[in-house]
Amino acid sequence: MSPNPKIGVYFSANDVVYNWTIAFLNSFRAFNPNLRLILIPFNDNCKRLLALRDIYDFDVYQDPTFARLEALGQAFELGHTATGPYWFRRFAAFWGPLDRFMYLDARQVILADLQPLIMALDDHKFEFLHYDCALNQVYEPGPFRQSLLRQGRGRGFNSGRWISYRGLFSIDKFEELAANALKIRDQLNPRNTDQAFINYCCDTKPVCYGHLAEVAGKICQNGWARQPGQIYHYNGKYYLWDYGGLDHKKQVILIHWAGCKSNFLMPRRNFYRKYLLEHNSPLEKLYLNFTLNTQSLPQIFFEPLRRNRIFNTTYHHLVRILHN
Repeated sequence: MSPNPKIGVYFSANDVVYNWTIAFLNSFRAFNPNLRLILIPFNDNCKRLLALRDIYDFDVYQDPTFARLEALGQAFELGHTATGPYWFRRFAAFWGPLDRFMYLDARQVILADLQPLIMALDDHKFEFLHYDCALNQVYEPGPFRQSLLRQGRGRGFNSGRWISYRGLFSIDKFEELAANALKIRDQLNPRNTDQAFINYCCDTKPVCYGHLAEVAGKICQNGWARQPGQIYHYNGKYYLWDYGGLDHKKQVILIHWAGCKSNFLMPRRNFYRKYLLEHNSPLEKLYLNFTLNTQSLPQIFFEPLRRNRIFNTTYHHLVRILHN
């Protein structure tokens, strides 16, 4: 347990992403053996994960506001995914047991000590620190987006990894902001509901926020698995070799696979495999290797179809019709 139980990390997962979570937990504890870790259950399908509490030393956070947060998620959902409302549960971190915290999705591996990054919040006098940015994944082109950019806001940060403190938002404040955000729903990303929402909240409250790599320095600007360059290990840390690139020789603190499948076609597969198989018996490793290698067989055939413009557009059009 962390020497300071009020500083730690929240993560969200369920049994559907069990293997992803095993890789996450193994990597997290490799670099953060004593940092407090708390699961925010993605939904009620967490029986297998809950059995891991003692193995990986994490707590479970249940809160009566989950239903109100899911209601917000449902209000923003346009029919792209049935699980979209559950993504909003993560925002209960703002009134959870930790005073200073980092939030992390489970579809990533952690490659650094996170406590100094969490404390950068106070060290540099920020209210919220984000990581990867992709503006088009948050705001649609339009007058609201242009207004934010003219104010020097609207970074479009990812909602799967961020740092903040307890009390920055409340459920009542979220509901108030949501009512305003829904008035311009057509100017928010149609699919990434929770990501658009938390960006809107930080941009309009407004919140003093910044990019973690820009604030802390000497770490990579993003951790997406598809970023260019080679990751290497030196003196107990991981760095990116991307000669001529902006992140050349900077520290890699995490790798995330947003939008990627877990199979032998995935980028940075060696890191996922390393932490997925860690601490498993030979028989379990054999099974997981078989699963990891065979899961991609259907994808080889269906991925080109999924990426086809006509097929993809038709599919999502039918989903929206069925949702309405």
